[in-house]
Amino acid sequence: MAKKKTATKKKVAKRSAPTKTCPDCNKLVHAAKAACDCGYKFPAKKKSKKKKLAKKAARSVASVSTLDVALSQKLADSIKIVEKAGGLKQAQQMLAAVKELEKLK
Repeated sequence: MAKKKTATKKKVAKRSAPTKTCPDCNKLVHAAKAACDCGYKFPAKKKSKKKKLAKKAARSVASVSTLDVALSQKLADSIKIVEKAGGLKQAQQMLAAVKELEKLK
């Protein structure tokens, strides 16, 4: 009979919880805590510029896509108006008449 190889368990090094030292009382405080028992508040970590730029890029992509949709709808509406007016020249004349009426107000 052939011996079956048994899986050996790898030893994992135990890590201690991340800590930070309070500059006022030199006490070790868990890294997740924002303040020490003595009242010292640790400064918040600043976000990296990469994350900020990624958020701005995501927002601009979303705004560009909504702008594209709005422009395509406006274009479709404009085409309908020109068709109803009977042509581009007639639509321009109507627009000029509307501008004249606005001046009278």
